[in-house]
Amino acid sequence: AYISNPTMEIETRLEGLDEQLAGGSITLLSKDGKHLEVDRKHAYISNVVKTSLENDATAKVLPIIGVKGDTLTLIVEYMKHRNGKEPALIKKPLRSKRMKDCVRDESDASFIDGIECKRSLYDLILAANYMDINSLLHLGCAKVASMIKGQPLERIKAILDVKPVAESNRRGNENKQKPLRRK
Repeated sequence: AYISNPTMEIETRLEGLDEQLAGGSITLLSKDGKHLEVDRKHAYISNVVKTSLENDATAKVLPIIGVKGDTLTLIVEYMKHRNGKEPALIKKPLRSKRMKDCVRDESDASFIDGIECKRSLYDLILAANYMDINSLLHLGCAKVASMIKGQPLERIKAILDVKPVAESNRRGNENKQKPLRRK
């Protein structure tokens, strides 16, 4: 809004708090030290980020201590893809096992279907919950639901069974997690 002072003929532009906070970028710092830059307006899809930035509008770096770098990279990709806007809710129960038939935005289906590693998908769901990104949480859970839809019990158990990242064997050696793969 512009305010005109008739005696001095000066116009001053007044910005709202949302305009001030939404400008620029913020660096998200993962628990393993990875720095990822994202526009503030895109990051607002996370209620944790939004609340943190509302409490400290001058923050340049925001630690996300509960999320690893690989997972945070996926989250930042999702934030940029969504432009800070919540998508339409996914209808339940799922109509299909194919994600593109379950979501309105086909690029959401491409994003979630591109995560091939179960551990990465489950880490993404946990991180979405941690960062309070409801749309991503629902998208990830819908993906898991589509994976188990119509499957026999033994197959469901196999789908849901994820070994811990550092599970020790009898000799004390650690099994390594498979690297994150995206299409």
